[in-house]
Amino acid sequence: MDAQPSTTETRPCAHCGAPVPQRVGAGRPFRYCRDNDGACQRASRNSRMRHRNAPGLPGQVARTWEAVDRLDQIVETLTESLHAELSPVGVQRQLAQVRAEAATEVAAAQTERDEARDDAETAAADAARAREQAREARAEADDARQRAELAQRQATAADEQPRRI
Repeated sequence: MDAQPSTTETRPCAHCGAPVPQRVGAGRPFRYCRDNDGACQRASRNSRMRHRNAPGLPGQVARTWEAVDRLDQIVETLTESLHAELSPVGVQRQLAQVRAEAATEVAAAQTERDEARDDAETAAADAARAREQAREARAEADDARQRAELAQRQATAADEQPRRI
């Protein structure tokens, strides 16, 4: 298997002129050396700071470069953030998070549905028991009424018998 040579694009450092390897993907190119803990960027900034208060055009150029450096740092931070969020891995992570949230909500809804179904079944069983108890109570009331009517007839008949004698 042949290893393909890596063709890394380089640009000269804005301070020392050394070649600075660039990213293959999208994003702003690096202007300063990246392997010396930002020494070239600091040195360039310090040089501009010295010239910042200079009268005329050199002072204006130094202030402009300072603003450009700040904007570069902001753009780099934003680029890295966007790359992390919009990369396939970032999108997959967001999708997994949304799917997990949706699954949690579905599980909660199903649990709520099951509880509501159980409550409805319990209420239906309670209603059936109440109907059965009401039917039994009506039957007992009818029996009691019939016994009372029978007792009243017997009492009336008993009252009439002594009068006949």
